[in-house]
Amino acid sequence: MTPPRGRVLVLDAEPHIARLVALQLGDEFQVTAARDLEAALAELHAVPYDVALVELGVDGRPPIERLHATAPDVPVIALAAAPTTAMTVAAMRDGAVDVVPKSASAAELRAAVARAVAHGSLAREVARLRNEVDRARGLGEIVGESAPMRALLGLVEKVALADATVLILGESGTGKELLARTLHRIGPRAKQPFVAFDCSALTPSLLEAELFGHEKGAFTGAGRARRGLFREAHLGTIFLDEIGDIAPSVQNKLLRVLQEREIKPVGGDHVVSIDVRVVAATNKDLKALVAKGEFREDLYWRLAVVPIQVPPLRERRADIPLLAAHILARRRGAAKTGAGGARYPTALAQDALARLMTYAWPGNIRELENVLSRAAILCDGEKIRASDLDLAGLSPTATAAPARASAGLAPGRTLKDIVDDAARAVERAAIAEALAETEGSPARAARLLGISRASIYTKMKDYELGK
Repeated sequence: MTPPRGRVLVLDAEPHIARLVALQLGDEFQVTAARDLEAALAELHAVPYDVALVELGVDGRPPIERLHATAPDVPVIALAAAPTTAMTVAAMRDGAVDVVPKSASAAELRAAVARAVAHGSLAREVARLRNEVDRARGLGEIVGESAPMRALLGLVEKVALADATVLILGESGTGKELLARTLHRIGPRAKQPFVAFDCSALTPSLLEAELFGHEKGAFTGAGRARRGLFREAHLGTIFLDEIGDIAPSVQNKLLRVLQEREIKPVGGDHVVSIDVRVVAATNKDLKALVAKGEFREDLYWRLAVVPIQVPPLRERRADIPLLAAHILARRRGAAKTGAGGARYPTALAQDALARLMTYAWPGNIRELENVLSRAAILCDGEKIRASDLDLAGLSPTATAAPARASAGLAPGRTLKDIVDDAARAVERAAIAEALAETEGSPARAARLLGISRASIYTKMKDYELGK
């Protein structure tokens, strides 16, 4: 079977150069000639090329910037009749991987093309691996192993790969922006901008100008033109938080943007095409607002192509030990890098964990973070106690709404059983974090946690860590 031929694009004003390149490269590559820059850009857009050979312009610099914008993965070799050091430096600074004289021998040209092909393959592999790491890291930022969170993470992985508009629904403090950032980070637009904006922060006129941009003098105070957030997010993702708070006048404009994929700056007489993924979020019941006539029904359906409901913390109570361990480990890391090197608690006492597990958490994860942060500052020992949570403002009489399954309640299970299981979950998470931080060294992890080597080896075996 004949091996597949590589593709080389040649952009040169002299037609015979492409024919010469084809002769020198032989049967290994299929060579295509482009008569001008626009033809080269069209070729790169339509066909995957391995290398582009581009003639240096009259100013000694090839149009590499435009070539890279169209096909960033295609390495460029600059061709020159008589390349100088200055021309070579300028071309490579612009992004060329090599500069070759037009008089180069067949062996020299083949070697240059081989190096460029290897460079392109390596760049694509690095990008692929980086994307895999980002995908893993993105989901890793969302902490939870409860049934509701497993279902949510499965949905996120599916939705991220699509390019549909997403509407994230959930109470305040449940992590809607983190979810939006995760969708962007593990999706196909990950290398492009992510722009987040709180739609409840501005008046309708200023909100419109902020989102869609404005011309100079469009309104009082508009001393200069502004591109707008949609244009800033071009090719990437725009996250519109509190979408339920936007005024009807802005709803109309946003609907047009979603339908036509174009915006019209305030005070302008022209439209600008955009390519952006929209992720919106709200803690309001948009269907109820639609029924009241306060939110456009057609806009709701445009936004809710894929609705994602984020469960409140009280419905994923089994995740509280993992969340607490994650929050404390993250704050411990921040404290270590800060000034003073102050002691920072790394664990929760059983009575504190029991209090956390039986609280209703109206403020969800954001409230949990605040409670643990305050408790960590106020506690005197290595573990946060229930009394530290009291000082942080957590009412001793606060109780959770009935949620037997999410709290881990079951016939025959006592509060001690629940607390013991939660304590083991926190301890396992803390040891796993310490091992990760010390690159898998049990001795260093033991010192970090303040326990003996024998103890950490026993716990690692018990929790099946470090295998």
